[in-house]
Amino acid sequence: MILKYFSVFTLAILISACNVQNTKPKTQSNLDDLIELRKDADVAYETGNWKLAIEHYDALSTEITKDVNIWFRLGNAHARLNHPGIALQAYQKALSLDSSNGKIWHNMGIVQLKLATKTFIEMQQHTTVDDPLNSRANQVINAISELLQQDFGIEATK
Repeated sequence: MILKYFSVFTLAILISACNVQNTKPKTQSNLDDLIELRKDADVAYETGNWKLAIEHYDALSTEITKDVNIWFRLGNAHARLNHPGIALQAYQKALSLDSSNGKIWHNMGIVQLKLATKTFIEMQQHTTVDDPLNSRANQVINAISELLQQDFGIEATK
């Protein structure tokens, strides 16, 4: 009986030791790898290599979850590749970390305006010309398009 309890106790200690090994802090080489990955992500972003930037920022976002800039740039890269749903998710994560960042709000709004335009264009394709909302959709499309073409005097995507 004592041998049975001793075996269970030994097994519990071994399992605990395995769990401790899985939670050990990052080594300097891991930190160096993250720094290098961040540099690669930033270079890809700055040169407009959106797919590579997404790949790198995705990897960074799993390791560094509370960096606003990673989420913001991830949103921008997805927006550039016309992935509005994923872009909005990244912007929302960034806003959860810094709700006072005007650039994030701005870019998220632009993506939402583009989605709204797409919705109204599809509405026109599925309704008849004599439907009063069909002509209203055209007005909305024109208004949003005009708004999106305006120069706000800022570079909000960086």
